[in-house]
Amino acid sequence: MTNNQLSAQGKRDIAIDTSAWTFQDVKRYFDPQNLLTEKQVGQALSLIKGRNLNPLANEVYIVAYKKKNGGTEFSLIVSKEAFLKRASQNPNYEGFEAGVVTVDDEGVMHERKGALMLPGDTLVGGWARVYRKNFKVPVEIFVSRDEYDKKQSTWSAMPATMIRKTALVNALREAFPEDLGNMYTEDDGGETLDRIKDVTPQETQEEVRARRLEEARQAQQQLSNSAEKTNAEDAPLYKSSNPGDETPVRSEEPVQGELIEEELEY
Repeated sequence: MTNNQLSAQGKRDIAIDTSAWTFQDVKRYFDPQNLLTEKQVGQALSLIKGRNLNPLANEVYIVAYKKKNGGTEFSLIVSKEAFLKRASQNPNYEGFEAGVVTVDDEGVMHERKGALMLPGDTLVGGWARVYRKNFKVPVEIFVSRDEYDKKQSTWSAMPATMIRKTALVNALREAFPEDLGNMYTEDDGGETLDRIKDVTPQETQEEVRARRLEEARQAQQQLSNSAEKTNAEDAPLYKSSNPGDETPVRSEEPVQGELIEEELEY
């Protein structure tokens, strides 16, 4: 075996091997603004390694950003695909059924399969059944749309798909607590999916006001420094011994008050 082959063998591949993830990897890929505490990074590592969930494969999202009212928002969010992947690896898994709950124009409630809705249907919830070999009856879950729909962009665009997925994830978690306990999707957080799309910190009104005041202070300081420098350069190299010989020279530049008055004229 060549040295190059040995070197390649020794390289970490965090895209495949979740056990190779380190504290520095989490900070590098998911906390460029240095918002996470050591405890939060440790929680992320525990989820990645303990549940074998790879952030680079979009199996888990690590979200950290500044809240508008101060403090830091921190979430560990697992994708639906990761739930299905983990469930399918359990030898007792025997599949699932899932769909939506609707009420037709006559007030009759229906369990529709998939995300299908018929003309006249009103979407009220979602349902799912997960089957295990060692359970006499399937794990059955019904969820209300009102409880989960936070009117965010994805829910507004495809509410039937989202409420069905929410029901399925809840059923999978309840059917396989040993594999999926303490794992949550974006739907469990309501608006978290939209937070993931744009986690750029937004300034509060107080922060904007403070920033503008600081910018104004710095600009005023620069003007003051510039004026002092100009006065020093314009000062005569000698001074008459007779005060009467000194004639005050009026500057051609308008003072600040004159500038403001001119700017306010319409």
